[in-house]
Amino acid sequence: YLKSQAETAAGSSSMAVAAARRRLWRGMRTAAAATTASGEELYASLLSRLVAEPECRVKASMEEATSSVPHRDGAFWEPLAAALVRASYPAKAHLVLEWKLERLLKEGVNSYNCEPYSTIIRFCGETRNAALGMRVFECAEAQGIQLNTDIFNALINTFLSVGDLLAAVTLYETMEGIEDYKPDRATYDAFISAFSWLRSGDAMMSWYLAAKNAGFVPGIQAFESLIVGFVMLNKLDDAELVFKEMVSFEMKPTCTILEAKLEVLSRTEEGNRVKSFIKLVSDGDWELNKALVDRLTRLCLDGGEVDIMEQLLALIQKEAHFSSATQLHCGIIRFYASADLLSDMEHAIDRMLDDGMMFLCPEDVEAVICSYFRHKAFDRLEMFLNRIRSLYMLTRSSYDILVAGFQRFDLHQRLEATIKDMREAGFA
Repeated sequence: YLKSQAETAAGSSSMAVAAARRRLWRGMRTAAAATTASGEELYASLLSRLVAEPECRVKASMEEATSSVPHRDGAFWEPLAAALVRASYPAKAHLVLEWKLERLLKEGVNSYNCEPYSTIIRFCGETRNAALGMRVFECAEAQGIQLNTDIFNALINTFLSVGDLLAAVTLYETMEGIEDYKPDRATYDAFISAFSWLRSGDAMMSWYLAAKNAGFVPGIQAFESLIVGFVMLNKLDDAELVFKEMVSFEMKPTCTILEAKLEVLSRTEEGNRVKSFIKLVSDGDWELNKALVDRLTRLCLDGGEVDIMEQLLALIQKEAHFSSATQLHCGIIRFYASADLLSDMEHAIDRMLDDGMMFLCPEDVEAVICSYFRHKAFDRLEMFLNRIRSLYMLTRSSYDILVAGFQRFDLHQRLEATIKDMREAGFA
C-alpha cells in the first residue's frame, strides 16, 4: 500500500550528480539548521562526495569523515541519511545506517541507552528497509541493551511502512505482555495512520477505540488520518464523530482536517455548508490556509449570499489572503450594486479602497456605474470615478456605458468630458 522509493540510478551522468548535489544541499540546510556555517560546508562536501562515489565507498567515506566533521553529539550521520532519503538515494542511505550500526557495535554504548538503535530503526522505516530494522533490533537485544517502548514503536512503524501487518501486530501483542514497554499513544497512532492509508475503516475505528480504552488520546496526525480516511470512504458519520471528539479534547485541527470537514459539510448540508463551516472556524479561532480560503471564496461568490461573504471577509487575514479578500470585496460591492443599495455599496467600496485593494474586472465597475445611473446620482458617480481614476483604467465597455448614460439623461457637459477622456485613453 505504500510505494517503494526508486532505486539508485546506475551510471549517473555528471549532470545528474550535479542536480543531486543541489537537492541534497537544499535538504541539508533544513536538516542541519542548528549547525555552524563551517559545519554546514563540511556536511555539504561530504554529501556531494557520497553522491559522486560508488556505493562500495560510502562506508569508507563515512569512516574518514568521523575525524573531520564536527559531530559533538555523535549524530552527524542523521542529516546525511535524511538528505539521501529525500534525494532518492535509498541504497546509499541504507549503507550509512549500516555504517552507524557497525560503529555502535564496535564502540559499545551504555546498556540503558537504546536511543541510537531506535534512531537507526526509524530511518529504516523511512527507507522501507524492514530487514535492516529487524537486524538493528536484534543487535540491540544481543548487546544487552535495555529495550523500551520507543524502539518497539520504531520497529512497528518500519514493518507498517512495508505493509507487514502481521509482524507489526505481533510486536504490539508482545508489548502488551511486558510491563517495561507497554504500548503508548505513538503505538496506536502508527496503526491508525497505517490503516488510514489502507482505507480500512473498521480497522481504523478499532485501533482508535483501543487507544481510548487504553487511556490514550490520539495525536493530531492520527486524528487527521482518521477523519481524512473516513471521508475518503464516505463514512461521514464516523468522520463527524471523530471530529467532534477531537474538538472536545481542545485540539487545534490541521488545515487538512478542516478541508475534510468542509467536504463532510458539502455532502451533508448543501444549503448551509459555508455558513456552518465559517462559524465553526470562527468559534474555534482556527487558521485557514490559502487552499481553504480560495475554496470558501469561490463557494461564497457562487452562492451570492452577502452575509456569508461578509463573515468570511471578517474571518480571513487580508495580508495573507490578498487575492481572495479582493474577490470578496468585489463580490459584496457587486451584490449591493445589483440590489441598488447605494449606501451599502459605497461603504463597501470605501472599505475595499481603504484596505489597499482595487477592482479586479470591468464588470464590477460597470455594475457600480449602472447603479448610480439608476439612482440618478450623477455627482456621486463623478466622485466615484475620480477616486478610482489614478488606480484603475476604465475599459472601452465602461466608457460606452458612461456615454450612453450621459446621453440618456442629456448631461452634455459630462458627456463631452467623458468622450475627451475616452479619446485620451486611446478609444476612438
